[in-house]
Amino acid sequence: MKFDTEKLAAIEHVGSPLLVTAGPGSGKTRVITERIKFLLKTGLKPSEILCLTFSEKAANELKERIQ
Repeated sequence: MKFDTEKLAAIEHVGSPLLVTAGPGSGKTRVITERIKFLLKTGLKPSEILCLTFSEKAANELKERIQ
């Protein structure tokens, strides 16, 4: 999947926490999923990553996509 410049910048952001906000259907869950995968590939441990969502549905979707 290809990402625009802003989404790619969010996925590959390092050095500080990142807050992803956008409207419905804009690809937030996909960006967050790819960001977590990116962080894991760079050597971060799962226990070093905090990801918060506003719904159980979104949390379950993230879990499924990351596995």
